[in-house]
Amino acid sequence: MRQNSFLPLLTSWIQNNHSACLVIVISTWGSAPRQPGSLMLVRDDLHIEGSVSGGCVEGEVIRLSQVAMEDGKARIENFGIADETAWEVGLSCGGSISVLILPVKDSGIPLSVLKKASAAENKRQPLDIIFTLSDLQNLYIETKKPSIAMNFVHKSTLEHKEQKFTLRIRPCNQLIIIGAGHISQVLSKLSVTMDLNVTVIDPRSIFLSEKRFPNVATRLGWPQDILPELHVDEQTAIVTLTHDPKIDDPALLYSLKTNAYYIGCLGSTKTHRSRLDRLKKAGATEHSLSRLHGPAGIQLGGRAASEIALSILAELISIYNKTDV
Repeated sequence: MRQNSFLPLLTSWIQNNHSACLVIVISTWGSAPRQPGSLMLVRDDLHIEGSVSGGCVEGEVIRLSQVAMEDGKARIENFGIADETAWEVGLSCGGSISVLILPVKDSGIPLSVLKKASAAENKRQPLDIIFTLSDLQNLYIETKKPSIAMNFVHKSTLEHKEQKFTLRIRPCNQLIIIGAGHISQVLSKLSVTMDLNVTVIDPRSIFLSEKRFPNVATRLGWPQDILPELHVDEQTAIVTLTHDPKIDDPALLYSLKTNAYYIGCLGSTKTHRSRLDRLKKAGATEHSLSRLHGPAGIQLGGRAASEIALSILAELISIYNKTDV
């Protein structure tokens, strides 16, 4: 399950009369396998989602979460190689982690905060949840819309001096694929394994069968009609893969007006030059056209559908993470 789904899931547990805890990694040192902001959910019937380590301290965290559900108290627990308890539960990787264990109660994390975070996630809106940790018995929690750009700002942070931890809630990265051909089939499957939300758009119903695109949202229609209905934001990548200008060009013209961080186009260098000429004639500016990645994908040297799909996915991930390709 994607971490972005955890808070809505936790909210549903409480609304269905379960007790539960939210566990958050608030700081790490050394080779700890999970980063600040990693989440784990523990329910009263011991149903678990997520993790706070590579599996080595989860048993102890579950036990402590059961205690927190009973006494209603938030607590911070530290696990490290120098900590005898941590060694016993298996954190032998050479790092250390601190976790915040929050029962879903007014003395922990109130249901009202979870509902606000869940609503933000469902609407693809960013939200910061700020915990003041200086007094866990009177834990102060503040929620606010971040003032900085939504993309590339995923790292939750602990300010040691002020004893404040900010859990940054951000929408799941999404990929919108125009065209439902063979490359799209492979690209959608690979992208799902990378925890991207995937939507495939095509006006040709024969290509959009559930058998061809299992576990993927499909939309039948022209992309210029469907795209305005989707939440295209700074954590969205769009790729056109039909080779048909009647389908791809209108999608690109609309995409260039959005904040999508990646817009890719399938085709050779020659095909892309022709595409740019058509888009210019349709009113696209040189500046906007510079955002297009065409031919889409990094150079892997392969021509198979699977290799092309992999090269496209590698490129959009590299660009999102601001690494050089």
